[in-house]
Amino acid sequence: MLHVVFTEDGIPGWIGSQPREGSEPMDRDLAFLAEHRRAPDGTWVRRSAPSIAEPTAEEVLARAKAAAEVAEAEREAALREALSEEADPLFFKWQRDECRREDWLAAVAAVKARFPKP
Repeated sequence: MLHVVFTEDGIPGWIGSQPREGSEPMDRDLAFLAEHRRAPDGTWVRRSAPSIAEPTAEEVLARAKAAAEVAEAEREAALREALSEEADPLFFKWQRDECRREDWLAAVAAVKARFPKP
């Protein structure tokens, strides 16, 4: 036998195997209690499944914008890191006449090609 404490709406708010303050003994099984609520007159009423609201056009747009901003920030961080590791050393070598300008520009172009704008 289960013991149940009901909410004001008649929905089982607490279910246990031992009585507690405010609980009522119930000869119903757990599945039944999960699917029903008790009406004020004591009858059992099947609960409807909660409706899941579809996002509005504004919410969809806001989520897409936020995702695009995150993708751009991640791309920017990866691009900066790759440029500093791969292209910047060639830039400084070019400044010291230790390599050609075209080598540095080719390294910059190769890095940017790996990280296209989303």
